[in-house]
Amino acid sequence: MMKKTAILIAAFALVCGMLGAQEKVRNPKDKTQYNSVFDLLRGEPGVTVSPTNGAGDMPQIVIRGIGTNSDQTQPLFVVDGIITDNITYLLPEDIYSVEVLKDGTSAIYGVQGQNGVIMFKTKSARQAELDAAEARKAEKQAAREARRAAKKRK
Repeated sequence: MMKKTAILIAAFALVCGMLGAQEKVRNPKDKTQYNSVFDLLRGEPGVTVSPTNGAGDMPQIVIRGIGTNSDQTQPLFVVDGIITDNITYLLPEDIYSVEVLKDGTSAIYGVQGQNGVIMFKTKSARQAELDAAEARKAEKQAAREARRAAKKRK
């Protein structure tokens, strides 16, 4: 029975992963053709962005329709791993990638993600990830060399 349950859970996770959102990475060499982050979101499949009333206002963004637990339609915004309510400060040229989570894949955020999740990764966060990976690689190499030197001394 436990084996069957584990297989079903693994199959569900695999299907959710295959049907889940695809991270849309922007080519850093491309010049941005968007005036705002909301223009960028208008190009995402399944995302509806209503026009704003004025400059600096958050438009109505709908991914999955009206939530069942509230009248909220606004998705959850995650910028570089941090949940935020307002993304008007983001500039399209600073964005490295956009990922839209809908359906079951947004369940990892619980009730907060009931209307979908829009995840942004900025270019500075991407560079920090690359720098951290390079530092880890250098640390591993130094540890390897230290072990080799210790073996030679014995």
